[in-house]
Amino acid sequence: MSMRWTLPLLVALAACSTPEEPKAPAFTEVDPCTLLASGDAGQLNGSPTRTERACDFPFDSLTVRLTLLTAKYADESQKLLSDGGYGGVINDRPLTRKCVDTSGEVTCDAVVEVKEGQLIGLKVLQRNHDLNLVGQVTQGLAAKALERLPK
Repeated sequence: MSMRWTLPLLVALAACSTPEEPKAPAFTEVDPCTLLASGDAGQLNGSPTRTERACDFPFDSLTVRLTLLTAKYADESQKLLSDGGYGGVINDRPLTRKCVDTSGEVTCDAVVEVKEGQLIGLKVLQRNHDLNLVGQVTQGLAAKALERLPK
């Protein structure tokens, strides 16, 4: 085939190809600070702070540490269950949480499975005596983080 035909053929083929959709970032590339926002649990008092695979969010009345984990859900869940936590489901994904009241400050630890081997861990700390209320806030934050994960 002569050069005279090759170039127009290449141009025509390129024009017919459909552009590829940009791929969502891999789980290990997701910035954990993009998964929660002001308004999710009150207003943010300052900017979220990222360290490796975790992000600390300073909300009005509570603080949240969100961590993206590569681990087995059963192992991480068992740590919470063996210490008095309980399991549930959020957005069709398994979640385990455990809340403890220490002198008027409630700490809730939670883990939710994104897919096999990919987890979101949450630690919520709030001055409060109501374990159930802080637990519900923790589950709501887990749901927000799941919704914002790139598909």
